[in-house]
Amino acid sequence: MARRANRTPVDNGVDAGQSEAFELEQQNDRHLESLAAKVTALHSVSININDDVNSQNRLLERTNDTFNRFGNMFGRTRRQLKHTLATANSRFLFYMVCILVFGVIGLYYIAKHVLAGIRDPYELP
Repeated sequence: MARRANRTPVDNGVDAGQSEAFELEQQNDRHLESLAAKVTALHSVSININDDVNSQNRLLERTNDTFNRFGNMFGRTRRQLKHTLATANSRFLFYMVCILVFGVIGLYYIAKHVLAGIRDPYELP
């Protein structure tokens, strides 16, 4: 492209066909420069897409690792609960269930009656 850019228009004594050819070459050079700019822009867009895909893959891998750890913890908890239920006596289980039921009922009462009376100071009347 640099070789063509150094050309100068032909003087008055030259054939009109050569002048037209020179004009077409200049037009081709402008189109080539425009195409080169578009290719550069497309290249940068594809690099940005690649970076985004890589970051999303890393996020998915971290999420997968987190879910695997959660699954392992859940499995250990399930095995421990099975072991506790198999070895605990019935009276202990009865007390634990009663404490759990009354605890849930107590939390419901607190949420329903005590916290319902508390108003937000920023709430409009």
